[in-house]
Amino acid sequence: MILSPGSFLCTMKNMLGVNILMLEWVIIGAGIHGCTTAAHLAYADPSLTRDNRLLLIDSEATPLAAWDRLTARVGMKYLRSPGVHHLHPEASDLFRFAKRNDYDLSHFSDTSKKPSVSVFRRHCEKVVEEMNLTFCFQQASAFHIDRCTDGWRIETDQGAIFTRRVVLATGTKEHCSLPSWLPSNGDQRAYHLHQKQELTPVAPPVTIIGGGMSGVQAALELGHRYPSQATLAIRHPLRVWEYDSAPEWMGGKYKQTCKRALTFSERKNVISRARRPGSITKNLYRQIRREQNLGHLHVKQEAVQNVTPGPAAWLIHGEKTTWKARAILCATGDQYHPVHSPLLARLIDSYGLPLTPCGYPALAAHSLAWAEGLYVSGPLADFAIGPTARNISGARMAASCIQQETRNAFI
Repeated sequence: MILSPGSFLCTMKNMLGVNILMLEWVIIGAGIHGCTTAAHLAYADPSLTRDNRLLLIDSEATPLAAWDRLTARVGMKYLRSPGVHHLHPEASDLFRFAKRNDYDLSHFSDTSKKPSVSVFRRHCEKVVEEMNLTFCFQQASAFHIDRCTDGWRIETDQGAIFTRRVVLATGTKEHCSLPSWLPSNGDQRAYHLHQKQELTPVAPPVTIIGGGMSGVQAALELGHRYPSQATLAIRHPLRVWEYDSAPEWMGGKYKQTCKRALTFSERKNVISRARRPGSITKNLYRQIRREQNLGHLHVKQEAVQNVTPGPAAWLIHGEKTTWKARAILCATGDQYHPVHSPLLARLIDSYGLPLTPCGYPALAAHSLAWAEGLYVSGPLADFAIGPTARNISGARMAASCIQQETRNAFI
């Protein structure tokens, strides 16, 4: 009998002191990274999800909810990643899915066949259903992790969970970075595009801050919605790179580089040089210039100095000009660091987990075990996976690595 997610946690909680139900895996975080890891593990061993031995938890109500919210919020049309990067372990699975469901070539952009958001989302739904991940999902927030006999005890707002292995795939969604010039009085007309809270309806004129993928996509969407009443404010010329790191880093280049026994400081330099933060694709660059030439979108290349809140609109003071906005949407990145998470800070302090000089998990090259039975994915895997650790390619590498490491442990 397959238990519902709610009764799943309740059953474990009620049996404490009598007979502890020990899971094989708990994955904390049900975003792209967490779901990719879950899909890889379930594909290799379907009994994990069939017998309820794997649990996927997240503070969001459903798997991939944060990704769905962001892509809808910024009006994303196509992914930046090629079509071989997705949740399923088999690289060609998305293309097979598209062919079976009559998605034509318009759903794939450029020579790298970047999928449309619609086909990627439908493929995600198919993988989640196929791997039974919905039955293994629980909305819960983890706040403490302790070692216990043969594994780990995870304290959540829904009760305690016992598991042999944990994957930390928590991401950066709760670490939004707002500009220092914004007033700190919580004005409801200024938002971060990545924030979890819903945005109140935006009224023009509107200004978008930030020249990366999220900011530019949001600017294009709002420029279509409010022609000539949307402004994109950027501090430097738009940076054009097809991917957020050079394509060769999607393969095994970082692993080969680390065979030279690089120190963690050297690895950090390699990663920093290879990443292309705040950049956009050539296709988005062409769209921005077209909308700018048509007068649908204003682009101001100047840093914002400060703002003056008013009863009906902000007055935004740039280096060269001043303009009005009734709403400010920020796509200004994040200030993610492991110690900023209370869950991770307590875990590091309790067990003296090894850290790099910059405070990230000190992992062996291409190993994601931070401690016995404790694995990481996403930004926590930076020093093992390399420049692509935070994107979909990195999610696939991490999932494959975790699956391989645990399989080898029993050979």
